[in-house]
Amino acid sequence: MKRTTVLLALLVQAPFVFAQANSDSVPCANVELVIAGDNPEVAEIDRILVSSYLNHFCFTSDQAILNAYGYNPETVPVYPPEIVQARMKALDKETPFDLVYNSTVQGFIDLYAVRRRDITSKVLGMSQLYFPMFEEALARHNIPLEMKYLAIIESALNPVAISKAGAGGLWQFMVGTGKQYGLNVTSYQDDRFDAYKSTDAACKYLRFLYNTFGDWQLALAAYNSGPGNVNKAIRRAGGAKDFWSIKPFLPKETQGYVPAFIAVNFVMNHAAEYNIYPVKPLTTYYETDTVAVHQRIDFNALSRVIDMDVANISFLNGTYKLREIPANDRAHYLVLPISKLGLFMSNEQLVYEQSKVVEKTPEPVLTASNDNSTPASGKSEAKTVWETGWKTHKVKRGESLGGIADKYNVSLSTIKKWNKIKGSKIVPGQNLKIQTKVKKTIYVEKEEEATAQNTNAQTSEAKAESESTEEESYQNTGDSNKKVSVKPKEQVTKKKKTEDKPQYKYYTVQRGDTLWKIASAKGLSVDEIKNLNKGLRANSLTVGQKLKIKQIG
Repeated sequence: MKRTTVLLALLVQAPFVFAQANSDSVPCANVELVIAGDNPEVAEIDRILVSSYLNHFCFTSDQAILNAYGYNPETVPVYPPEIVQARMKALDKETPFDLVYNSTVQGFIDLYAVRRRDITSKVLGMSQLYFPMFEEALARHNIPLEMKYLAIIESALNPVAISKAGAGGLWQFMVGTGKQYGLNVTSYQDDRFDAYKSTDAACKYLRFLYNTFGDWQLALAAYNSGPGNVNKAIRRAGGAKDFWSIKPFLPKETQGYVPAFIAVNFVMNHAAEYNIYPVKPLTTYYETDTVAVHQRIDFNALSRVIDMDVANISFLNGTYKLREIPANDRAHYLVLPISKLGLFMSNEQLVYEQSKVVEKTPEPVLTASNDNSTPASGKSEAKTVWETGWKTHKVKRGESLGGIADKYNVSLSTIKKWNKIKGSKIVPGQNLKIQTKVKKTIYVEKEEEATAQNTNAQTSEAKAESESTEEESYQNTGDSNKKVSVKPKEQVTKKKKTEDKPQYKYYTVQRGDTLWKIASAKGLSVDEIKNLNKGLRANSLTVGQKLKIKQIG
C-alpha cells in the first residue's frame, strides 16, 4: 500500500500534519446574524436517544469506576512474562488472528503500556468515536473485528493525520491506492480524511489482501509494505506462507508491524490492568450525526451560528481541505454533534447566506519598471505613475496554480478567471496571463512661480533650513575633489515621519476571542480590522496578540 516510513504513529508519535489551507473567502456582511433556537421538544428527544445509546454502550472516562484494582494514579504496573502469556492465550481463543507471545511482542507491550501510556489513554478515548463505525464496516465486509486496531497502528486514530510520505487519514492511504478504492482527491476535498469513506475503502483493500494470501497476518504485512514485498518474502522463505517464517525477508519496518498489532490488541483489552484509562474525547460515535447540505458552507460562518470552534468542526469534517464545503455537483455531508445539529437545521439558510463570498476586485500585481527615460530639459521634474498591464508567467515543472496565485498575491479564483481555467490543472510550459501594475517615472515641466515675492520668501526659508541641517562632505570623482552638499536623510525626514505617523488604539486578544466577536464589540466590521492589520487571517488569532482597532485623530 505504501510508502517509505510507516513506523507506527502510535509508537513514535510522529508529528503528523494536515495540509488544511485556510479559506480566504469573505462571508457576506449584509445578513444580520439573528440565530433561531432549536425546537425544545425535538432537542429533548435527541437527548433521550443519546442517553439511551450511551447507557447501552457503557462508556465512561471516570477513573473512580474504571480503576477496579485501586491503583494510585502514578502507579505503572509491570507483570512477569508468565502472566502476560497466560492472558494472551485467553485472548487468542476469541480471535481468528494468531496472537502469539514472544520477546518482540513484549517489547511493544512495554511501549504502549509503559513508555507511551499517555498516547494509549488518548486512543482509548478516541476509540469511542470510531470503533462502533469500524465494527459495522468490518462486519459488513466479513472481516474480523480485531482489525479495528490496525487504525491505531496507522494513525493513532487521528482522522486528519498525514505522514511525511503523504499517506493520509485514519487508515493512511496514499493518493494512488485510495483512488483505486473510490477515494477522490481534489483541491477542495480529500476522501482519505472522510472517516466513513476511508473505512469502507480500507475494508475493501483488506478483503482483497486476505483473498490474495489466505492469511490475516500476511494481509496486515501487505497492507504495510505492499503485496509485492510480501510475495517476494514468500519466495525467499521457500514458499512459506506464515508471517514468522517470512519475517526476516520483509522490509525492516514491516517486521515490527504484526508484533505491534498483537501488542495493541492486548493492551486495549487489558488497559485497566495497566492502570490506563481513556481521555474523554470531543464527542462519541452515538453523540454525532450527519446531515446533507445543498450550498456552500464556510466553517467560520457555521462556527458563528452554532457556537462551535472551527477547529472542532474541521476535525469532524476533515475531508474538506479548505475548511469550507464547496458549491459543486457532488453530494456533500456535514458531521456535527447532535447537540449542535438542531441549531444548524434551524438556521440552515442563515449559514448559507453568511457563507456567500463577496466578490472583490483583485489588486493587480505590482512589478518593477524598466523605464530608463531621462528628463527632456532642466526645467522638468520627475513624477512616479502606475500603469495597469499584463505579464505572462510560463509554468515551470512542479508549480501549482495555487502556488502561482500566492506568488503574485492574488486569489486562486482570480487567476483562473483571468485565464478562463475551469479546473486547477496546469502543465509545464503553459503560459498564464497575470494582471500587473507597472511603476514608471515620467518628467513634466515645473510649474511657474506665482510671484517673485513668494519665490524669494520660499528661497530664504529653504536657505535657512539648509544652513541648519546640511553637512558638507567631499567625494573623490576620479579627476578632481568635488565638493558636494549632503543633506543627512535622518535629519530631513525625522520630523516629517513623526508628523505623518498615524496613531492607533490597540486591543489585546483574550482567550475565546474571534475576529467577528472583537469587531462586533468595537463597532467595526471584520474587513475594517483586517485592513488595519495587514496579513491577518480570521482564524489565526492568538491569546496576547495586539490588534489595531482604530486610528486616533
